[in-house]
Amino acid sequence: MAVLTGTLTINAAFLAEIKEDNLRLRELLNTAAHDATDSASGRINARERVELYQALRDQLALHFTLEDAYGYFHDAIEDNPWLTAAAEKLHLQHDLLFREICNIVDASECILYREYNAIHVRDLLSNFMEFFARLAEHEHSENELILAAFDDDIGVGD
Repeated sequence: MAVLTGTLTINAAFLAEIKEDNLRLRELLNTAAHDATDSASGRINARERVELYQALRDQLALHFTLEDAYGYFHDAIEDNPWLTAAAEKLHLQHDLLFREICNIVDASECILYREYNAIHVRDLLSNFMEFFARLAEHEHSENELILAAFDDDIGVGD
């Protein structure tokens, strides 16, 4: 019985362009991070925070969709095992990061509507900053992968 295995690699040019063009995502992330680090209870009210997190979630969904559609290649003709492993690891993080921002949106809505299971605002802000750090590390790793792919394409990689 034959088993088909797929490979995943990146389209460095498109992935780099997607990252450069996503100004709105960076603005939303910076606003939310500024809110979360401003004080123990943030600097904006609960409704504004929910709207900010919802916009961030939607923008992140668009960002990941574009990266998935144009920034990654499935079943590439040329296979670089290191690049494939790194691309697969980073690609899998999209779903985890998206679910994490969805949980943050849900938690902020619970606070807004004063639901019985609402967490404290300071815990929400802390959760956001942990997410923010993981997303920043993910984006940094994708940028490193882009550079490695460019190096590989021009023959200066490992």
